[in-house]
Amino acid sequence: MNKAFSSLPSTISKQDQWPARVVSPLVLLLFLTFAANTGRADLVKLNNGGELRGKIVSSGEGKQWIRLETLTGAVIVVERNQTQFVTMRSLVVEEYESRTRRVDEAWESHWDLSEWCRQHGLTKQREIHLRRVTELDPQHEKAQLALGRVWHQGSWVDRDQLMASQGYVKYKNKYITSQELEVIEKTADELQRERGWFQKIRLWHGWLDGSNSDRNRQAIAELKGLEDPNSATAIIKFLAADPRAEVRELSVAILVKISGNKAIFGLVKLALFDEASEVRTAAMAGIGQEYYQHAQSAFVQALRSEYNTVVCRAAVALGQIGDKNTIGPLIDALVTAHHYQVTTDVPANQTYSFNTDGSFASNSPPIPASVMAAVRTGQMLPPTIAPSNDVTPKKTVTIRVEHYNTDVLEALEKLTKQNFGYDKRTWGLWWAAEKNLGTKSAK
Repeated sequence: MNKAFSSLPSTISKQDQWPARVVSPLVLLLFLTFAANTGRADLVKLNNGGELRGKIVSSGEGKQWIRLETLTGAVIVVERNQTQFVTMRSLVVEEYESRTRRVDEAWESHWDLSEWCRQHGLTKQREIHLRRVTELDPQHEKAQLALGRVWHQGSWVDRDQLMASQGYVKYKNKYITSQELEVIEKTADELQRERGWFQKIRLWHGWLDGSNSDRNRQAIAELKGLEDPNSATAIIKFLAADPRAEVRELSVAILVKISGNKAIFGLVKLALFDEASEVRTAAMAGIGQEYYQHAQSAFVQALRSEYNTVVCRAAVALGQIGDKNTIGPLIDALVTAHHYQVTTDVPANQTYSFNTDGSFASNSPPIPASVMAAVRTGQMLPPTIAPSNDVTPKKTVTIRVEHYNTDVLEALEKLTKQNFGYDKRTWGLWWAAEKNLGTKSAK
């Protein structure tokens, strides 16, 4: 029985009672009619967790009730105050969800569904199944190529990441060098002003390393006195990359002072990737409100990072400065999957789920101690656990770890005043209702 109908009360009014009144708390008028082939399958989410699917035909006085024509040919009237939200969506999405319920954990099933998604224009859903195909069968060439990956030095890698590691960036669907992009995006005069600072800041940075205390003090004074936004690129290159936390904190203070979009780029980078929490905190605090939109784009992009720690840091930042445009990307990042190389006796292609605090979050097979240690000690880099002195043969395998990201959920709660837990589907339905109907969720 459909979950929606299994949760409905048994009391059904007669047809001639509608639309005179709708009985409370949740009395539905149900009568048969011919289902129309509308190409649309709206969804009504009930307060009790049930769902009604079909086409919304009309709503009553003051929108106090909703009349829904179901896909089976029935018509239902429900009081709006008994619903969480209403989502208008296409029939093909409804069919996709029905198909996902029949998919088993074989790569062939996910591949077939990805092809169906491609034929019906469901790009986002297709990517989900393509990724699962490559997890179950890493050598599936068609799926790897469809995801934009290339074969390089014995493994499949993301093409954009590979080109980036070789010094190329993507510009208008073409790969060019970062120097070429710099020339394209900046005027000759601007480039000259930026480069004019490189020699000076390189020199002052060198004085910070020296034993000459006078030069050391002079370098600090010169750096703290910087006000030209064009010096930001050199500051990021030399000071923000220094191995000493105190020098990186100095770079944050300088970038905050000189401000501007170039400085904000450096602050976002430090807020996401610096290993010292005090540097990250200072960098985040230094992003002025007038630059929130600029920083927001970078934090949204970081939600797709291969490192779960970066995903969570980006979510915390968006919880502070984000607007409604970040809700969709945050929903996508509620549960993220990352791959780790572990030297252990754990079987390859095993899936584990963890909360961001490292606690186990699903009914998976017993977790090897090395895997648990890898998760609990941080994921800034995918950890490789060294073999112990145990004489038992070990092997290095790649495992897939699903993280239920508490920081992402908290950011969504702050921005939406809603909480659907880690249920990405319900979050997505609610957000679609907000965007498509332009109304607040019914309470």
